[in-house]
Order: sequence, then structure tokens, then C-alpha cells
Amino acid sequence: MYKSSILADNYPSKGYRRYCARLPRPPRLTLGRLVLLVTVSLCVSSIVVFYSHALPYEWESKPRQILEEIFPPVKRMPVAKPLAPLLDRRPCYGPRNVLLSQSPDDDLVSVELDNSYPVPFVGSHEDLGLQKSWMTADGRYGPYGYGEDDLETYNRSKVNWEEVDWSQLQNDCLDLNAHRFPLYPTPVTSVQRFQFRNESMVPEVRTWDEFTPTRRTAIVVRAYDGYKYTPEDMYNLRSLIVEAGLRTGGEYSVFLLVNIRDVDANVFASDESYRAALEKAGVPKELHGISVLWDEHLLRSWYPKIEEYKTEYQVFQPMQLFALHYPEFDHFWQLELDMRFLGDAGQYLDSVSNFARNEPRKQALERSTFLHMQHKYGNYADFAAAVDAVNNGSSHVWGPLRIADVHPIGPVPPVKNPVDDNFEWGVGEDADVIVTSYCANVLAPTTPWVYKDWIHGFSAGTETPRFFCPPAIMRASRALLLAIHSSQLQDGLRIPSEATLPSFALWHGLKLSYPPQPLYWHQQDDQETFDGWYRGGAANSSTGLGPDDLRHPNGNGLTWWWEGKWPRQIMDTWFGDNASSSQEDTPYLLSVKDGKVYAPNLAMHPVKTHGR
Repeated sequence: MYKSSILADNYPSKGYRRYCARLPRPPRLTLGRLVLLVTVSLCVSSIVVFYSHALPYEWESKPRQILEEIFPPVKRMPVAKPLAPLLDRRPCYGPRNVLLSQSPDDDLVSVELDNSYPVPFVGSHEDLGLQKSWMTADGRYGPYGYGEDDLETYNRSKVNWEEVDWSQLQNDCLDLNAHRFPLYPTPVTSVQRFQFRNESMVPEVRTWDEFTPTRRTAIVVRAYDGYKYTPEDMYNLRSLIVEAGLRTGGEYSVFLLVNIRDVDANVFASDESYRAALEKAGVPKELHGISVLWDEHLLRSWYPKIEEYKTEYQVFQPMQLFALHYPEFDHFWQLELDMRFLGDAGQYLDSVSNFARNEPRKQALERSTFLHMQHKYGNYADFAAAVDAVNNGSSHVWGPLRIADVHPIGPVPPVKNPVDDNFEWGVGEDADVIVTSYCANVLAPTTPWVYKDWIHGFSAGTETPRFFCPPAIMRASRALLLAIHSSQLQDGLRIPSEATLPSFALWHGLKLSYPPQPLYWHQQDDQETFDGWYRGGAANSSTGLGPDDLRHPNGNGLTWWWEGKWPRQIMDTWFGDNASSSQEDTPYLLSVKDGKVYAPNLAMHPVKTHGR
């Protein structure tokens, strides 16, 4: 009975009772009406489920109206416009208290050799815009302490490394270059920002539209308590700070993200507890100012719905919190201690970033599922043309890869059909995720990924479309990390680490890029292994979304993979631990001249310094 009828029975006015008597009565719920109501509800549900599964191959606007009638829409990004170039970089002071532009002792030494440059097994120096440098270990790491104990041969001024404060040097560099950035840069300090969720002064959820571009990137190197820092580790970290943090005029800031595994450390109980944990962690003094501590208790406080915090499953949770607490950066590189740059690290990261920025969105996913092999395709343009041909000018994902559990924040494509885009959308737009190896479709029948059934919180379960790109060394935008943070905190959505960034980026309609970084295989003329990784290439793919057979040879002989021993062997030979006076006994990508060993310009992973 309507409320108005109840009032009429108790209201003294006859006129009001006559008015209420003329009001329409609610319809009786007959069996026929009940059947009709149930049928309509089932039809609407079926349409939503159908579109949520068909979306990977449909333009996003087709199901958008249906989904947004049920789920509240979120604010979408506009189509990005290219950002104006920054002003010229100003020189900064290095660890010798001299401007780097005026300090030969801080310079890397690259030479020209008369032999041909080794052609990568995958990737391309030319297409990536990477310098073809040749350096000895001294030419590469001499400025950072390599060889300094040999007084007869070390020809640089020595540095008292314990007195170096890398946070202060980075802050001084920011002060010199502050005019180049839209906002005055926030200094790098050891002041504790991370707090438990119930004690934090930071908003629990933040979104992309709260920020304007700062044009700066955080380089976050993962570490853990008790790690024994070898001289080689220190050469590597110092070089990363100088070449990326200082020589770029502050466009990067380098941090050490330290996992405190001691469950009784009470890291966040007080400032004193935090400092004590840092001292106990064994982090060298020169790195204290750039160290940020976290532990599993912190993750549990912020992500109680996830229930799994191991690195192999949730390596990006600390990075999500980093983006929440350090929002002064547009992008965040997650690097590892067992990475090595055999050339200038800042130039390498710039090349990767520039390539990703200039890559179009169209078929970016498709290109990421194949390996660019020069001896099979030619240059990258030829490779991209082969991928385009097998996809008939179209793309599997255009806008968000729609699933019912994620409300995308990425822009609506500027044209309805990807065929009508002449590889223009996305050019000049920074990538939201840069992966460092190829991606694969989790739902493909031949996927060998051991984590393919580990997925929780998604309505479609294991049928949810996902892509994984090992290893989990990637760059993510602030917008992407904050979106993942929100989904984990509020909805408990979780997939393994290697799939987290690429999958969430695709679901949100954000830009993905796999630049053609050069990597090598330990046997130069191993055609069988080459074919095993090529797997027929783009021309023989029935879907245009990766090879039909995703199985591949063991990656132990690659210079870049999630496992492998060859990178360590290369470093040992380069450093002289396995030195040979002949080229025949040296890994082919190294060059020997006048008794010195030279390395080409590439990044390697993993390069273990312990358990060798």
C-alpha cells in the first residue's frame, strides 16, 4: 500500500481522502508479470556477460553504454597531446665535488674499434636510438671506484665514498635544474613517508586527474635487509645515480627500496625504529639518504583483501604505495640489484623512454607479443609491417580491453575503427607501462606460464583476458599504479607480478610499449635455438597476437631474461676474472684488443654477485 493511502485513512480532510482515492494503485504482481520480469533480468545479465567476454575484439564504445548503466562511470583521460620539450639540462656536481661537465675523472671512456659491432639476437641499437659504444670495465666503472685500489694504474682522483651523500647530490642537482620543470621538484630525503593505512595522512585513494605532469621519473631499485653489497654492486648503483639522476639534470631520482624481512623490527612504530631498521639492514652509509623501507606488515595494512604478499605474486605492491606517497613523479622504474648497464645508464633509459613515447598505440600489444629479430625481419619498421600485415591493418585491442571488474580511465580512441588510424594515435604520448621483454596471452592454448590459474577477485575467473611479460622489471605511470592500488585496496583484485602492469594497463586502456632492447644469445650461430624463439614469426601466426606455439627454448643463455648464468660469465670476463688474451676464448659479444676486453652497450639481467 502506498504511503499516501495510509495517510488518507488517518487524515481528517474529506477532500484529501477523495484526492488519494483517485491516485493509481500499484499493479498486482501476477505470474505472467513475474515471468516477464525474470526474463528481462536474465537477458540484461546475458548481454553484460557476453560483452564482458567479447570485448577484447570489439571497439570499446559498443558495450560502454550497457556497462555504464550498471556500473558508475569514472573520469576518463583525454586523448594525450605531446608535451613540449624541457629546457636544456644544466650540469650538476658529482661525487668529486666538481661539475660533471668539467670533471674528466667522472667521464665514461668509450672507444671505436675496427671490428664490426655484434648484431643482437633480439632488438636493435639503431632502432632504439642507442649508442654503439665499446668500453672496458675501467672505462665504464672507473669513475665509481673500479680499480681505485691499484695505485699504479688508477689515473682518476679517489673518492671517499663514505662521505658521499647521494640524496644531497641529487637535491643539489634539482635546485640547479628546478626552472626546467612545471613544478618545483620535491627533494630526496630519508624522511619516512610510508605509514600504516590507519595512521597515514595520505588519502587512501588518489586518481590520475589530481595531478599535472611533473616530467620526472623515479628509479626504484629493489633491495632487502641483510644483503651484502659487493664492490660491483656499488659501482652499479653509483653509476645509475650519476648517469640517470645527475647527468639528466634531475629528470630521474634514484631510490633504494629496502624490504625489511625481520617481522619483529616494528619499522613504522616510530622514527627511531625506522632509523634502527635502516642501520640494521646493512645498507651502505652513502645510500642511507635514498633508502625507503617497507615490510609485509605495511602491505597487509593497505591490502587486507589480497591475502598474498610474496614477491612472485605482488612485487608491485610496494611500488603502488610508492606512487601513492611519492606522487611528484610521473613514472616509476622498478629495477633490480642484479641488473647491469654496460653503457651509460641514463642514455639507455632515455632511449627506451623516447622509443616508447614515439610508438603508436595501434598494434602495440601485437608487436609486444613477437620478438624483433633483425636476421629474420630486418629493421623495426619491417618488423612492424609484418605484424600489421598479419593483423590486416586492425588491432585486437582498441581502447580498453573491457572486463566487468575494471572501470577504465584511459581515453576513448579518436576513431572508431583501428583500420582508420594511420598509426597516429599515441605518437608523442608517454607509455603507461614499458616492458623489458615480450608479452604472451595467458589464455592461449600453448601458454607455458606456471601462474596462469592464479587469479582472484575477478568475475570471469581464469577466463579473464590477461597478458604476462617476464621479468617484472618495468616502468609504470603514476596513473596506472594508483589505479591498481585502488583495485587491490577496494576490490581485492590480484594476478601474479609478471601480469600485473601489462594487464591492468590494457584493462584501463592505457598505453603499453615493448621497445626493441638489444639482447644476445650465448651461441652466435645457433640456428636451431633462433628458430625455437622465432616460432614462425608474425607471418605464420593464425591470430596475429603472438606465435601459435608459445613454448620456447630454455632462456639460460640470454643476456636478458628472468634467469640465466651467461650474464655473470660476461661480467667476469670483462672484469678480468676469466680474462683471456685471445678472442677465441672470450664470449663473442666482447671484443679483445691489445689485451683489453671491451663490452658493447646493452643491459643485462640477472647478474648475480652472490652464490657464484
